Amino acid sequence: MGRAEKKRARQERLVREIGKNPFLKDEELAKKLKVSVATIRLDRTELGIREYRERIRDVAEHSADGTGDCGEVLDFNLFHDGISILNTLDAAVFEDSTVVKGQAMYAYAENLALSVINAKSALIRVANIKYLREVNRGDRLVAKYEVMRVKNSEYVVWVRIKKDMSEMFRAKFNLSVTDEREI
Repeated sequence: MGRAEKKRARQERLVREIGKNPFLKDEELAKKLKVSVATIRLDRTELGIREYRERIRDVAEHSADGTGDCGEVLDFNLFHDGISILNTLDAAVFEDSTVVKGQAMYAYAENLALSVINAKSALIRVANIKYLREVNRGDRLVAKYEVMRVKNSEYVVWVRIKKDMSEMFRAKFNLSVTDEREI
């Protein structure tokens, strides 16, 4: 097999591996394909495959129902945890006020919980939520979310939202997955 055929075969395998698991980092792909990280990056660029951070952002943003906002995803580990940043918008604020609506905070937290378990649809059996402090227009929120327990198709996901290191909102979702997305 010549050099061109080896490269083509390697690139085909790279596409398959990322197709199976878009959360593979360049270092992990390099080990799987037994090449250097630089080779993986060159192949990705040549093939138009986005880098790890952009791939996880895409998956997280489209994992829920396609309408929800997961903010700017900084870290994402499917079925484990993630970190996201959200800048609050005017649309989420009460009329003639600067206070963000509770439903916007809940929707943000719910979208994060659904994205981390990769669910197209899930029944929220129990949602224990606490609004701890007022959130205002323009606030920059940092959300950390984590899968705490998994049993069959039932998940417990914690979401904690902070502003300036102070917890503003937290939620614990007990979710029953009715339809999982393919990875």
